[in-house]
Amino acid sequence: MNDAYDYRNGIGALWPDTEHLLPERATTELAALAEQNDLTGRLADRSIELLRENGYFGAPVPKDFEGGGASITECCALQRRIGAADPALAVAVNMHLFSVGVVVEHWYRERDESWLLLEAIASQNRIVASAFAEPGLNGSLTRSNTVARRVGDNWITNGLKVPCSLAERSDLLCLQMIDEAGGPESLLVALVVNGSPGIAVERTWNTLGMRASESDTVRFTDCEIPDDLVFHRSEPGSLGDEVFAAGLGWFCVTATACYLGVVSAAVDQARAALGRSRINHLGATRSQLPSFQSALGEIISAALPLEAATAGLARQLDERRTDPRSLVPAMLALKDQAAQMAVRAVELAAELVGVASYSATGPASRLIRDVQAARFHPPTRFATRQLLGRWALGLPWSFELSEQPTEGAS
Repeated sequence: MNDAYDYRNGIGALWPDTEHLLPERATTELAALAEQNDLTGRLADRSIELLRENGYFGAPVPKDFEGGGASITECCALQRRIGAADPALAVAVNMHLFSVGVVVEHWYRERDESWLLLEAIASQNRIVASAFAEPGLNGSLTRSNTVARRVGDNWITNGLKVPCSLAERSDLLCLQMIDEAGGPESLLVALVVNGSPGIAVERTWNTLGMRASESDTVRFTDCEIPDDLVFHRSEPGSLGDEVFAAGLGWFCVTATACYLGVVSAAVDQARAALGRSRINHLGATRSQLPSFQSALGEIISAALPLEAATAGLARQLDERRTDPRSLVPAMLALKDQAAQMAVRAVELAAELVGVASYSATGPASRLIRDVQAARFHPPTRFATRQLLGRWALGLPWSFELSEQPTEGAS
């Protein structure tokens, strides 16, 4: 068969080569650690060390600031590979990419001293955790229940952030908080050193899947955050500025890439199972039978368009020629459809693997558990469907649910 039609060459043609950012031997070792990470519910130190050794945490930082200069598309390709090796690790470190991406997009537009933050992250291989999720927000992206009060040159901050991936292990926390005084730019985004006085991490993460993402709870109690660590300000509940939209773009495409990696791993499991499993009375392996070939083809048919769409949207974000706010509907739709596709694809692949996928341990059953997390990343399907419907009808855009409660409902 002509190599141009080779399965792996066809998938690889959609994505840039990232061997220079993370060699294959590293992802192979990450994959070998995944099962134990899942069993313990915590990442092995070696999983993080492997990424640090290869400069992963500085990869998205521009080369001018000692980073790897990786494009958004390259970051997606990286996340897809890590997602195939260890989904929980991929999801955990993806929040680092999101946080650094927000700072990168801020710097590109403001050209201010935020480059110092980027240089520190890259030169010191710092891990940044995204402390954005909070109880009571229902996934709202432009609000916060964490209250900040200005005292001199500091912000006294109180609030709860959960889930927060790599909360305990991170060096820095990227968080949003609300200025209690209000005002048009009262939603603040800051980077703060983890372990600073007033910051406590509580181990609360115990889940069905993505068990090793270490998405614990961070509590801020009268934590003093210097004003010079607040690098972005915007209006709460607003339409979102360019930086917000571009940062959301980083999250949507890289998170989708993580789950495309999970699907890829599930497909590999199915391909291997079909090739080694024989049906004796037919004298053939299942891979030789059209019924099983078609079932695998159904998965590929669902996944490939989203692979291409993710890569294409990432390249548009990289070009920075289009206002990222114009791309937000496509970003949200991509993430929503990919989440649904990933869950279904992994379930279908498990059928092809057979009863081994129902085992208490092993990669096939772990992938079934891990992929369920795709449903819960904000904005969730409830908000996304409403946002896109309003957009298509020409109604005012908002990143939040906009509706009235039903009277009498509890």
